Amino acid sequence: MIASFLLAIVLIIFLGIYMYNWSLNTVKNEIINSSTAQVSFYLTSLEEEIERIKILQHESLTDEYLGKLAVRYSIMDEYEIMESMRKLHQRLVTIHNSSSYTSNVSAHILPIQKTISSTTTVSPIDMDKLDQIRVPAGETGAQLVQYKNNLYITTLHAGNAGLPQKYMIEIELDMAAFQEALGQFHTYDNSGSFLIDLTHDIVISGKGNDANVRLQDLVGNYHELKSGNVTYSNINGQKMYVVSVKSDYLNILLLRYIPQELIFVPLRDFYIWLWVFTGAGALIMLFYSIYTYNLIHKPMRKLVGSFRHVESGNFNVSIHVNSKNEFGYLYQGFNSMVQNVSALIEQVYKQKILNQRAELKQLQSQISPHFLYNSLFLINTMAKLGDDNLIPFTKLLGDYFQFITRNASDFLPLREEMEHARTYSEIQFMRFPSRLTIQFEDLPDEVKEIQVPRLILQPILENAFKYAVEQTKVKGLITIRFQQDDRALRIIVEDNGTDLSESKLSALQKLLYDTSNIETSGLINIHRRIRLIYGDEHGLILERSAMGGLKVTLQLDPKASV
Repeated sequence: MIASFLLAIVLIIFLGIYMYNWSLNTVKNEIINSSTAQVSFYLTSLEEEIERIKILQHESLTDEYLGKLAVRYSIMDEYEIMESMRKLHQRLVTIHNSSSYTSNVSAHILPIQKTISSTTTVSPIDMDKLDQIRVPAGETGAQLVQYKNNLYITTLHAGNAGLPQKYMIEIELDMAAFQEALGQFHTYDNSGSFLIDLTHDIVISGKGNDANVRLQDLVGNYHELKSGNVTYSNINGQKMYVVSVKSDYLNILLLRYIPQELIFVPLRDFYIWLWVFTGAGALIMLFYSIYTYNLIHKPMRKLVGSFRHVESGNFNVSIHVNSKNEFGYLYQGFNSMVQNVSALIEQVYKQKILNQRAELKQLQSQISPHFLYNSLFLINTMAKLGDDNLIPFTKLLGDYFQFITRNASDFLPLREEMEHARTYSEIQFMRFPSRLTIQFEDLPDEVKEIQVPRLILQPILENAFKYAVEQTKVKGLITIRFQQDDRALRIIVEDNGTDLSESKLSALQKLLYDTSNIETSGLINIHRRIRLIYGDEHGLILERSAMGGLKVTLQLDPKASV
């Protein structure tokens, strides 16, 4: 037994050594991985920003006023010239202000030998500069060009059918903005970063960099570095970890260096205390194990034996409690557990009922609008065209979202549900005025005030719009009508869609009653909600419509108390 305890102590010592080395490597990897992720995220963001600037640049080539100045300058009167220059200047200023990385945006108009700039307005063209900042033929990627230690993005309108070149859009990048952005990597003492344009060998030092840390001392030939590399350097007796990430699109390399001591400093105290606690723990374990061996072994065997009786199905077992220590407490807990099995079964049954209610809440909460972006695009188009329907459309859209986002009761009068369905239909009609006809039958007075679950009609209409309008070339027709008898109220929605095959209809019908299916959206969502509230004889019935599309019958119990 003594040999076993000595072996345990040796294992604890080796475990302490392993934990120290593991902690060291873990902290090092976490810092390096975090640094690599930050550098990669910054380069990705920079790529997206440069690409966005280039898109604005290319869009400006088609500017109406730039075209006028390049083509019609000689026949324009002075007012028209000044107004065109002012409009073009406003656009250049907009591009300039859209990004912190731009210091100037200029339009060089060759036919009139003038440059319009976002910062200096109108000036004569500098042809020497223009020749220097043209993108070389065959260059790919971001196509950054260098002129007097600055970086530019340029695009040239080359003219059509052999005609002379007309104009160039030049965007000068702000080197100070790059330095400011790189300052985010100066998070530790003596750490910093370098941004290197590999095409032109332009090096930008991050704000806050240590002046004693030179790029050549860190990496030597940076052209040979690959993205994701982690190298080690010794700068003035201080070891550094150097993380490098490359952007192939920009042909830019970003280096971040971190002092190695940042990794070891947090672990020094941990190393000392680790051995203190390891030694103390080994001594405590030695004496405590000897003392408790006989005290725990027999009671534990009795408890394990009793559990085995329970595993075999014998719930009449009981352990006699003759002590007030921890095992006495465990024995009492075991006896209580066995005695309360029947009570627990009853609780499980009640929990099932509660889970059904929770599922109802979940199903209700999952219904959300899916056509927001289409509506926003339509608002944008209406605004551009000055469409008179813009105000009523936005009012309908506001009413729609006010209804589906309000935290009111889960139930409401049927007339309010129908009003919401009409609001949704009117929105869709404005989207497809020439492709859609909607026929609403009047809601019977005797059922207007019955309480129904919220959002049970709009998803059905949404499904009809999808298949009767969006996926067919014929004019869509959707009808909503009502049937009522002593047993149920039926709301029937039909469409004339042409894309519903027999196999699709059969698959939809099977999904309604497939309890293994975890899908809880659309028609299935409504069907499950109705069955949970009104019972299995209610819900949705899917059939082929006489009009050729889908016929959805929503069957409710108007007499049910909800």
